[in-house]
Amino acid sequence: MHSKPERSEYIGAFIKKNKAVTISEFFDHISYCEKTLRRDISDLKGITSYTHRGKFITLSNIPKFDKHGIWFYRDIGFTKYKNSLDLIVSIIDNSEGITKEELEGILRIKISKQIQILLSQNRLNRVKAGARYFYLSEELAKNKKRKMQIFPIDIEEYSDRKVNIADLTAVLKAVLSEHKIDMNNLKKIVQKYSLDVPIKKIEQLILKYELTVKKKP
Repeated sequence: MHSKPERSEYIGAFIKKNKAVTISEFFDHISYCEKTLRRDISDLKGITSYTHRGKFITLSNIPKFDKHGIWFYRDIGFTKYKNSLDLIVSIIDNSEGITKEELEGILRIKISKQIQILLSQNRLNRVKAGARYFYLSEELAKNKKRKMQIFPIDIEEYSDRKVNIADLTAVLKAVLSEHKIDMNNLKKIVQKYSLDVPIKKIEQLILKYELTVKKKP
């Protein structure tokens, strides 16, 4: 087996020549074991494609990333972010509201699975305007005035489930008991009153109905 410097030199030259390669392509030219090969590629700061199920590899100094942090070689997509999830969040954060279809146009892949994962992780904010969902940055999601400027038609805030009357009553009782709701302390209030409503939904309800301060009768 060649020494590590010799392997690194060969691997680096092979990737630079081909721009983007798969692990299997190496085995037509070398006899290293896959574990050694992957370790050497990692040491060379290799990055995997977010398209083609991560099948392709390039080196971090090869891509010329665009404003979204994406570089395409032929139809193979690479990103400067850790993975496609972080890439999607970054694009949304730098937009004034963007649809799933627009995201897929930029990424050139279908992202239904990624959207569901991000929603389950509470990393996405979205509103429904007409028949379409728009994904928003955290800053825009909290700026009601700005949202109304961008989406002049009625919008429906996203929540991961609907809230029934009993849930809403529990939230109102908590507001009355606390006299006011501290938006930065929602988790403790949820635990204190055993509210069976997602914290993000409670925040939306409080902001929507201006329940941060108890109104005088």
